[in-house]
Amino acid sequence: MKNLFILSIALFTILQSCSNKENISKLQRPNLLSDTNTKASCVFLTCDQHKNPVISWVQIDNNGVKHFYFANWNNQRNSFSPSITIPVLSNTSIHEEGMPKIAFKGNDTIVATFETSVPVKNMRFGLSDIHYEISFNKGKTWTTPKPIESDSSHIGSRSFGNIIRLSDGEVGITWLGTDPNNADHARPVYFAKSNGNKGFGKPILIENAGCQCCRTALSTDERGHINVVFRDLLPGSVRDIGISSSVDNGQNFSKPISFSNDHWVIDGCPHDGPSIVSKDDKKYVAWFTGAQKYGVFYAELDKNNQMVTKRQLNPNGRFVQLCLMPDGERIAAYNVEYQQKDSFYSKIIVNKINDKGLFEKLITLPNVNASYPVVQAIGDQRIIVAWTDNNRIYYKLLNIASITEIPAENNTEEVIPFKRPREMPKMALSTDPVCGMKINEKTAMDTTLEHGKIIGFCSQKCKETFLQTAEARR
Repeated sequence: MKNLFILSIALFTILQSCSNKENISKLQRPNLLSDTNTKASCVFLTCDQHKNPVISWVQIDNNGVKHFYFANWNNQRNSFSPSITIPVLSNTSIHEEGMPKIAFKGNDTIVATFETSVPVKNMRFGLSDIHYEISFNKGKTWTTPKPIESDSSHIGSRSFGNIIRLSDGEVGITWLGTDPNNADHARPVYFAKSNGNKGFGKPILIENAGCQCCRTALSTDERGHINVVFRDLLPGSVRDIGISSSVDNGQNFSKPISFSNDHWVIDGCPHDGPSIVSKDDKKYVAWFTGAQKYGVFYAELDKNNQMVTKRQLNPNGRFVQLCLMPDGERIAAYNVEYQQKDSFYSKIIVNKINDKGLFEKLITLPNVNASYPVVQAIGDQRIIVAWTDNNRIYYKLLNIASITEIPAENNTEEVIPFKRPREMPKMALSTDPVCGMKINEKTAMDTTLEHGKIIGFCSQKCKETFLQTAEARR
């Protein structure tokens, strides 16, 4: 009898252990959003006029046809409702930095935007444009797509845009334009605002010289304040982060300020734009830099756009996005690449930032290739994080109380006074010093400053090798 009792206890323990492992597995496994027989990408999160999450994404079927979808959050089921199709043109451009997006006005009106591309001889990416369409019946039908600048849709390019609902119920949009006199070196940053059912109004020039291929970012609050954040292009090919603000709902904007002080010198665009959220007089910005202090960073700005604090979130992070919780806590999501034996993977990390410090949580399974995360608050204590992994879209619902791990390092703040970067010399070498590949100012993927000279590299890996050997030589 005693042996039978012990056997029963052992069996119960084994079954309980298996049950716990199964529950943990279910908790860790994300939800698949896209169809398995298509190539999905460009996931985007926003909220409707009632602050309910809405997700959008793109799928390309086996025939090469592009499909743009959105889905509303179902609070009863804690999942997204069936998808709704948004029609797009056949020449729609599909890339993460300039992905199709949607925004909801103060009523049931939905505005969708997407980029297009027209092939042009001797131009690698052709001429791009941003089109918009409107639905007045919750996505059942859509207006005919129109360019955001209808009077000049065939002059220059417009791309890398972002869109957001403003406090007056209208929609604001930012993008990179083209300066005919400086097309190869910088792109102007513009803002425009919707005007009822008449489309978008006249564009406002925010900055003359923005980085060529990084997405722009927008934030707004209930007082009619709007912030436009972008990667700036400063003298010497410095690619730091800049901001311009409006206190009158987009009628006028302040003189742009470059605040990040990374002093990242690179003769090329990193294709990795910033993110911003704001509340009252505080603005919170996150971005990637490839400067000597590398990775994703976070900063708080005051009402005059002066940096109050700055901290490194992760030295290996890329493509960071922010959201703001109702109580003011900030949530950052980004992907981190890592190597395991001979294979490379990418994971999603979520940070919680508040007055107590910086906390993090890994939310993806091992050995995946998760990237381009987006994040949106749902209620007071939960967030939705979505990402792309091997041509599929996944998402996970997360309680921010579970974000409790303290990073082993980088949990420090710093304040760096702004200094206008001096004019930098051109690249000193015509070959990568690590692998010997021939490079020039246009083909170099990254650079570093060594003894007053700019050294170029064909890849980030070669730069890291160079910096490691340089550190060993010191």
